Amino acid sequence: MDPDLDCGTGRGHFRVSQGVSDQDFDTAGLKPWGGLMPPAAGAPDVRILGVPMDRGSLYRPGAAKAPAALRKLSAIFAPVTEHAELFDTVTVQDDGDLTLIDGDMGVNVDAVAKAIEKTPAGTLPIVLGGDHTTASPTLIAQQRRLNGRLSILYIDAHPDLNDSSRHSRWSNGCALRRGLEMGQIDPRKVTLLGCRDYDWEEVQFIRKMGITLVTAATAHRWTGSQLADEIGSRIGGDALHISLDIDSLDPSIAPGTGVPSAGGLTSRELLDFLRQLRGVRLAGLDVDEVAPPLDVGHVTSLAALKFIFEYIGMVKLGTTSGSTGRA
Repeated sequence: MDPDLDCGTGRGHFRVSQGVSDQDFDTAGLKPWGGLMPPAAGAPDVRILGVPMDRGSLYRPGAAKAPAALRKLSAIFAPVTEHAELFDTVTVQDDGDLTLIDGDMGVNVDAVAKAIEKTPAGTLPIVLGGDHTTASPTLIAQQRRLNGRLSILYIDAHPDLNDSSRHSRWSNGCALRRGLEMGQIDPRKVTLLGCRDYDWEEVQFIRKMGITLVTAATAHRWTGSQLADEIGSRIGGDALHISLDIDSLDPSIAPGTGVPSAGGLTSRELLDFLRQLRGVRLAGLDVDEVAPPLDVGHVTSLAALKFIFEYIGMVKLGTTSGSTGRA
């Protein structure tokens, strides 16, 4: 019997491949990243790297499997934004997953940062975690690549600003703190978006260091260009790196997240906030804490990929790595 079954319908025929579960997508014959290809010569617009680590996730591991899962699922997307804009001229080079040594991010941070730092000038790195400790070496590398002209939008249910969490300085609850320290990044260049769960130590650090906090409760009420205005008023000539922890989304939107509280952002709000940033000079993106083993129906993975594809579209549609910024 042919492994592909021919199924008759009222509109003709379609092919169903055996071996694909009802929780999976058949990506046979499809190219990852919507078919976007590397350039024939020169540097790509976007470089993708995976960091398959979840040793910083203290509650529910599984994020180490995210880079491979996201890469596979990316094949079902097309290079068209939700506003029906084509961006098929963007060039994308996927350099696969980094090889990690046994241990937490602390023993891998230098190697991961150096690998990200090799991204060519003018190319935007998109780093796929893994847990949110992925942000630490990413920010270190970005600060070096941009010679200190870096601002950060950190979208997360948590600030990740503990000095130590659960007896570790390399848990995901310390990710931003480590990145700021090791990258020698001015905390005043950080905007936190969507936070709703805190340790008191983090609140004190935010207030002391002058970090901008836009809570989830505040973000729900924002409309128009309020986020872009908030960031643009301070960014100057900096480029903006976005770090997205998928648990910024409400558990009803992203059921694979490990946040015990409701009240997070909706996927609609997340995409609208991203679109507000057109005109802000982009630096790169990391997306973290997607846990495929907990992600029934790939709902959380698909939300993350939608954000990634809309971000890639911005490279050609109004926001580029070479733009001048809003201020």
